[in-house]
Amino acid sequence: MYNKVFLNNLDLSGPNYPSYDSITEEIWQNLLINLVFKVADSFAFMGVSKKADLFPDGLIYFDNWTLETINLVEVDDDIVCKFRLNQNCKSKLLEYGFAVHSFKSKRFNNYYEFDQLYFFSGERLIVNYINHEDMLNFIELSEDEVKLIENLEPNLRNSFIDSVTLIAAYESRRQT
Repeated sequence: MYNKVFLNNLDLSGPNYPSYDSITEEIWQNLLINLVFKVADSFAFMGVSKKADLFPDGLIYFDNWTLETINLVEVDDDIVCKFRLNQNCKSKLLEYGFAVHSFKSKRFNNYYEFDQLYFFSGERLIVNYINHEDMLNFIELSEDEVKLIENLEPNLRNSFIDSVTLIAAYESRRQT
């Protein structure tokens, strides 16, 4: 099994290493279509344990989503509700504005619906998208799933790094 991290335009050298750019809409859509949607069958939002959690006071963003609840699972010490990754949800997730959204509501100012988005293949967590870090963690990928990465465009493929290498880069930076 392989652990990979996607960081756009990753730079492991230079005075500010490791450094990387934010994820553009084009990159977000490319990664979802050509990798995530090919292996994931469900998804969940951090801190959302029931569908009603997506509709706090005054927030109607999720009104037109077809959210099919599957079950509850534990992820990173959080109990979250898994939703089926159906065509409706795929189309909504492809809207990059969703991935970096900041909603206005009657009760909340700059309300963020989630800090992390999880994608699953069966019971296995395969992707953890951390929106405020512009980072996608790919967890325990099989060899076939890693081959999907190898088939991505070179600019995307080169932005994947083994988790161990990224940790080593941060450790090296701390020691200098």
